[in-house]
Amino acid sequence: MDVQCSFIKPNGERCKGTATGQNGLCWAHDPANAERRRRAASRGGRGRSNKEVVALKEEIRSVIADVRAGELDRNDAAVMIQGYRALKDFIALERQVRETDELAAEIGELKREYGVAG
Repeated sequence: MDVQCSFIKPNGERCKGTATGQNGLCWAHDPANAERRRRAASRGGRGRSNKEVVALKEEIRSVIADVRAGELDRNDAAVMIQGYRALKDFIALERQVRETDELAAEIGELKREYGVAG
């Protein structure tokens, strides 16, 4: 039989999650999981990379507008776009490395938690 989490939310309602530990709390409310919840929440926005992508899009739009207005030479614009493409590739690479590192850490943590050698 599943036991309901004993956590009471700020609005006075009881959590509908299933208690998983001896303390009668679900995973989301168990203090033992606070660090993992914090890490998971910090990954949510991927803030810096997203800001970089937005900035690159704005700069590329500006280059396009300048070429259309005759304020920027097409050859110069082409070289600039190549540079933006390289920046985009490095942003993607940084994201992949970060995600791989995070997954490796989570796998290591799960292995330790479940006593799996590796």
